[in-house]
Amino acid sequence: AIQGTQALLEQLDRLLSASPAVHFISRAESPGVSHFDWISDNVASVTGYPLTVALTPGWWLERIHPDDRDRVLATFDQLPRRNELQCEYRFLFHSQGYRWMRDQRHLSGDVRDGAYEALGSWLDISDMHATQSRLHEREQLLRKIIETEPECVKLVDAEGVILEMNPAGLAMLQSDDPGEVIGQVVASYVAPEYKSRLQSVMRRVLSGEPAILEMEIIGRKGRRRRVESHAAPLYGPDGRVRSLLMVTRDISERADAESQVHYLAHYDLLTGLPNRALFRDRLLQAMAQAKRTDTLLSVMFLDIDHFKDINDTLGHAVGDQLLKEIAQRIRACVRETDTVARFGGDEFGLIQTNLNTVEGAADLAGRLVAAIAEAHHIEGHEIYTAASVGVTIYPFDDHNAEDLLKNADMAMYKAKREGRSRYQFYLAELNQVIQRRAAIERDLRVALQKDQFKLHYQPQLDLTSGKVVGVEALLRWQHPERGDISPVEFIPVAESTGLILPIGDWVLRNACLQARAWQDLGLEPVRVAINLSAVQFRHKNLQETIVQALEESGLDPRWLEIELTESLIMKDVRTTIDTLRHLHELGIQISVDDFGTGYSSLSYLTRFPISKIKLDKSFVRDVDKIDGAAIARTVITLGHSLNMKVIAEGVENEMQLHFLREHACNEVQGYYFARPMPPGAIERLLRGALDELRDRALG
Repeated sequence: AIQGTQALLEQLDRLLSASPAVHFISRAESPGVSHFDWISDNVASVTGYPLTVALTPGWWLERIHPDDRDRVLATFDQLPRRNELQCEYRFLFHSQGYRWMRDQRHLSGDVRDGAYEALGSWLDISDMHATQSRLHEREQLLRKIIETEPECVKLVDAEGVILEMNPAGLAMLQSDDPGEVIGQVVASYVAPEYKSRLQSVMRRVLSGEPAILEMEIIGRKGRRRRVESHAAPLYGPDGRVRSLLMVTRDISERADAESQVHYLAHYDLLTGLPNRALFRDRLLQAMAQAKRTDTLLSVMFLDIDHFKDINDTLGHAVGDQLLKEIAQRIRACVRETDTVARFGGDEFGLIQTNLNTVEGAADLAGRLVAAIAEAHHIEGHEIYTAASVGVTIYPFDDHNAEDLLKNADMAMYKAKREGRSRYQFYLAELNQVIQRRAAIERDLRVALQKDQFKLHYQPQLDLTSGKVVGVEALLRWQHPERGDISPVEFIPVAESTGLILPIGDWVLRNACLQARAWQDLGLEPVRVAINLSAVQFRHKNLQETIVQALEESGLDPRWLEIELTESLIMKDVRTTIDTLRHLHELGIQISVDDFGTGYSSLSYLTRFPISKIKLDKSFVRDVDKIDGAAIARTVITLGHSLNMKVIAEGVENEMQLHFLREHACNEVQGYYFARPMPPGAIERLLRGALDELRDRALG
């Protein structure tokens, strides 16, 4: 029996020795005095001390860190009353220095006169302690980051109750007391019209799907803010969503800017009428309605006769007031269901719906001519003017919106040729414009072969340094018989016929060659900007064409800038993003031309690798007016907020330049500095004839 017991003890000792913990039996005869009657053999492998040393009286106590010793003794003095205790402390290992030890003990028998026996174990928890320490540090760091985060960060439970919120979130809700907010339902701070949308988003997140929501919130003091909230699910140990983390930022300024850009894209600032883009949308809707109801509609173009003479003699201020009054008179002639738009300058468009006869269109056109012909009294002037009106009828004249617009335009010019102050219906024989277009198309096909194209370049100046930092390449066509033909006339023809592709290739290749030629002459490199048409941009070989032009010329891609119109990049956004990213990866700069004349979603703009936006010349021209100045400031601020440079085109005087400089516009171009000029003139400019331009730019 003794041999069996001994064998059992040896087997138990082997099992305990394989454990990561050192096991022991301790005996205490009085408080603070302990002896170890037995320690498992693995004490040597764990602590580095031989078993014989570990059994030496005082060995254990002497190796406890001095700062921990009193705490440890005080803890285990309570063992007779607590039956089981645990304590963690630093213990001096033989060769590893102090390491963290977890000491667990429980009574193995009765306590008699303060003496007792205990079973216990020591476990090296240094690695776990270090991990916990790192986790604690990270938790503190994360908490500090959240506390100092400028956006609102909040923890919300599955019922929508706010559990935690950082100081920025409290400030957003106009509170500095967490007690006012913690425990409240997050929906209580959401504007009524957004509550159902918030509930829908929360259900999505609770199902495990992150979501983004734009909404308006109302602070405790009544202030409304437009915010964007990103919500993500937080999971419990059981794998179920237990709460939501919401990060919310104030986008009120961005929303206001978007709203202003949206208005700018659809309405004329002078008259408040819809602009051409909105007019076209309304026309498509009206055509669909007319088709459903089997009715007619008329499209009218109205142009003020000799309006330029009024501007020249009485000034633009009087001219603007006249346009406002004419807009009011036109609106007074039409019904609520009709649309009146200003296309720009002195041109207006009308859509007359629910027509049963053509005579109804003739009646309205006659009333328009008569209303505008009556005297206008503006700033002490009695002004008499007249209007020429072109009328086309859907579906008689055409079934296509663009063709209807062309028909009305041709009819309006026919009215002018017939003597003005009258209206004219579209007739099929009014094809002079079409004939002119056909002639241009025919001549374009030989223009490249006959070397009739040339490039002029307009300098672009940096407003900080006054230096010429770029040039815009502008195509010119010198026809042997008709002389210089405006790009406004031949580019649309080139685009519609596909001729824009070889012409665009010619422009790209020659602009790159010229930019490199200037560098080869030892001149300081300047960026050359090239406008791409929609046809070029959508062509499958665009990237290959650009790379070939760069390789043939030897021009570094960073000196090439591609200009795209705002409306172009917003069509087929996914393809646009891919194309722009490929060009950006080549090192090519991307800029948005005519910015503000279309409508861009800011969420998309931030996804495009755009480095610059161009403030349209129509906005630069009007910076001396309250509305114009507000728009220009908004576009500049918007560009900077998107980390994009802003260049203003069409700068024609010192007042405009002063405004742009004052509002931190980055670059400028326009007749105030230089007209587009041939390459030789640019070379002379870069060789040193820059002082005058620099002085103008720097003021």
